[in-house]
Amino acid sequence: MIDKLSDAVYQSMQQIGKKTSEILEVNKLNLSINKRKREIDELYEALGKYVYKYIQQYNNLTREDIDQYFNKIAFLQKDIETLEKLVLSVQNVLHCTHCKVEFDEEISYCPLCGRYIKK
Repeated sequence: MIDKLSDAVYQSMQQIGKKTSEILEVNKLNLSINKRKREIDELYEALGKYVYKYIQQYNNLTREDIDQYFNKIAFLQKDIETLEKLVLSVQNVLHCTHCKVEFDEEISYCPLCGRYIKK
């Protein structure tokens, strides 16, 4: 009886430890996502100021003049996508990579777009 109780307590502790690790990992990933979102906001602000000053001074602006901002923003957005996929992976949540919809149940194809759901 005591052995069974010890085993049950041990298994419960292992599950709690695993869940705690998952929560910590998800929180860490979410902090990284939020940091990148703030960086994007700062880039938007810097881009706006740059465009305003450039047009005010030269009355003309080309895509090449602002590509550095676009490239940085695109890189950060791709990084956020990757981190969000990692969060879902850690949480063992199925999702459609196209629609971004999460599913609670085991399915093979997205009911919205029909794409295959990777497991």
